[in-house]
Amino acid sequence: MQFNKDSLLVRITDLLYCPTSTLGAFLGATPSHHIVMENILYGKSSCNRDQQKQWETFDLKPNDYFFPERDIAGGRLAPESVKERLIDEFEDKIRVTIDQKEELIAQLSKDSKLLQENNAVDYSLFLVRFPAELNSGKHRVPNPPGRGSTWRTGVVSRDGKWVYRAIVLDFFWSKDALQAHAFTGLVKLYNTLKFGKDHGPMSITANSDEYRQRFLGMVEDMVEVLDSSGRPSGEIRTPPSGP
Repeated sequence: MQFNKDSLLVRITDLLYCPTSTLGAFLGATPSHHIVMENILYGKSSCNRDQQKQWETFDLKPNDYFFPERDIAGGRLAPESVKERLIDEFEDKIRVTIDQKEELIAQLSKDSKLLQENNAVDYSLFLVRFPAELNSGKHRVPNPPGRGSTWRTGVVSRDGKWVYRAIVLDFFWSKDALQAHAFTGLVKLYNTLKFGKDHGPMSITANSDEYRQRFLGMVEDMVEVLDSSGRPSGEIRTPPSGP
């Protein structure tokens, strides 16, 4: 963090723990440790109640991995309340300029390279957006304190409709952990017994290099820029009619 001021890895400011044993921690009902992170929603509290309802958050990770709650028996074994918390869907596009997209992809490439080298997987892109009109008039949504990437402080969409913020969260799951090895074995056993179709790895058991590629691919597909003809990138042109 000292040498990479523009890093989008979430800032960890403190680690708190309970020095005494508790029944809740023993039963796994309450955490024994608390990670204190920067508030990427900084400035939301300065808005009135109606304006705060216009802020949106998305915890995004590749959704083509194997999620038992969703994929076993067509998801019929898990309640909807559980499946809704598995993964967020961003059913829109992040519309920015080419330079802004290149800045985002370049920084995420550097950050995810560090995570890959430390065998970390299952991290996600935490995306925040709020209407740009909240910055109109006398009211201005304050930027998070400190210096860093514009994607941390706020990027205005190409159409002037939204302000985006983005950071990388949940990068503490290591493929080397005992629990990750246990889940890998369970998925292999599941596929061996042929309970339905074969499934690929879970996001927590994936290879760190593969996870990085899927993560960056997800962001690439999500961010829309205009090509040289002024059309959104990836848009299929309709051939002209007539002879």
